[in-house]
Amino acid sequence: MRHAVLLLLLCGCSSLTHEQQQLLAGHQRNAKYYLEGGRIDQALDQIDRGLAIEPDDYQLRAMRGRVLLQQSASSMSTDHQLLDEATAILADVYRSRSATRHEPFVLLPYALALQKQGRRRLGEEVRLRGQASRAPNPQELLAAADVQRDEALDRLTRARDVLDVLIDRGELLRPAWNHKLQIAQDLGDDAGLVAAAQAYLEQAAKDQAVVRREIDRTTVPAYEAEQVQRLRSLQAEELEVRALLADHHFSRQQYEAALAQLNRVLELEPQRLTDYYNRGRVLMELGRADEAKADFKKFVENSTLPATNDKIALAMKALYP
Repeated sequence: MRHAVLLLLLCGCSSLTHEQQQLLAGHQRNAKYYLEGGRIDQALDQIDRGLAIEPDDYQLRAMRGRVLLQQSASSMSTDHQLLDEATAILADVYRSRSATRHEPFVLLPYALALQKQGRRRLGEEVRLRGQASRAPNPQELLAAADVQRDEALDRLTRARDVLDVLIDRGELLRPAWNHKLQIAQDLGDDAGLVAAAQAYLEQAAKDQAVVRREIDRTTVPAYEAEQVQRLRSLQAEELEVRALLADHHFSRQQYEAALAQLNRVLELEPQRLTDYYNRGRVLMELGRADEAKADFKKFVENSTLPATNDKIALAMKALYP
């Protein structure tokens, strides 16, 4: 039943001629192909061609929002035109149905757009509070900062709720948990961050195992190379989550937990110099000075940071007290 409903949604073409329906289906296929291949300009061209035939097409509108979101600047930038346009499109598509009836290709981009909008407002809050700290009469600036904070919390909470729909349905679990842990960090939800990180790591292990099986199974060199690259991407994503989790534990003086994450990071990627410094800090806190010095030595000898850098200075102090 759901498949049949989706077909109707993707077509959105009850008033179209047979030829228009065929053209629309072709644009849908081509847009998806280009988007998955990272050929954004070609994808956008196919999307716009399809929307010229059927402006209300569910799939193409969602893809257009996703493309604009990918093209949008950082949440910390000053140019939010593409982000606002992407959010408006995805919000309009999202409002067209109840949350539980949406497809994953709508839910995940919409959640990411809301998350980015939330982070944008957190950055604006920080900026306003910085201005207030230097102003003779800061009340107006502080009130504006409070508004930004409230709007940030609203968008981050809504993003989390959309991700929960995916999680409840068992769809796109790895990216959903990844973004949910990021949101928990932004909201200051320590328990939520740790729980989401653990769920992410469990799903990441499953996803990586699937890719490894594909690498072992295939005899097609091009497909094997594609899967190897995908595995590297998944591992890089895992490293960033583990590094974030290690920093979270360190800041809360949970040193054994931080050490476990950093050990795994350096096992997966021994060239991550910054994490030798990070592990050295943890080992010092645990009273394991000799091991800490070994990590600090590796960091200092291979780093390109200047001698005046705070990390270099701390490492040198540990090495030569």
